[in-house]
Amino acid sequence: MDKTTLIQPERVLPDSEASSKRALLTEMAHSLSSMDPDRVLEVVMAREHLGSTGIGHGVAIPHGRMPDLANPVIALVRHKEGIDFDAIDGAPVHIVILLLVPDSEDQAHLELLARLARLLQQGPIRDSIMHADSPEAIARLFDDESLQ
Repeated sequence: MDKTTLIQPERVLPDSEASSKRALLTEMAHSLSSMDPDRVLEVVMAREHLGSTGIGHGVAIPHGRMPDLANPVIALVRHKEGIDFDAIDGAPVHIVILLLVPDSEDQAHLELLARLARLLQQGPIRDSIMHADSPEAIARLFDDESLQ
């Protein structure tokens, strides 16, 4: 996996205070400075309308395919209070990972989504994200080894 596909510290928002799922996703879309936030939000919300991407354990992985994207893009928001994300377990979501992949990369999309989901099912990883003191510390949790 290419380093450009991993989460970068500048794409980590450690202290979201968004009051709703849509507000949080809007905040994430606007954090991707090289992308059109309206288009990102449109893609992600279209997927959310099919069913919530809240996978349980306080985690959500909203995702979608974007045309004209060269490499996958991953962003993370930590919401310390938790937010209603219509998660499958009904619990508030504290960790949201946004995954955007090139339109043509169906297999890469599914593989990366599965890797992220497996990683975030681990309680110690979630605890590390919640207690990390910087975006850099959070980003280091998503190095090549942890995503294998």
